[in-house]
Amino acid sequence: MQECRCRHLNVLSGAVAHDYARLHLEQRKTDGMGRRVLSCPDLHVEWVEEREPAGYGGDVVVLRRLTR
Repeated sequence: MQECRCRHLNVLSGAVAHDYARLHLEQRKTDGMGRRVLSCPDLHVEWVEEREPAGYGGDVVVLRRLTR
């Protein structure tokens, strides 16, 4: 299990985002756009995982913290 950094982070990209999602976050659902919505098991912060988002090149994973 990776250390929780959800209280301090808003966006992660690339290999760091991929590893953080795999090692710390849990998949909850898929949104209406086909993106995975993940949740922190410690703080219950939700994240959306985007693949190949605008402004990034190639096969890049980006995690964006969802605000409530």
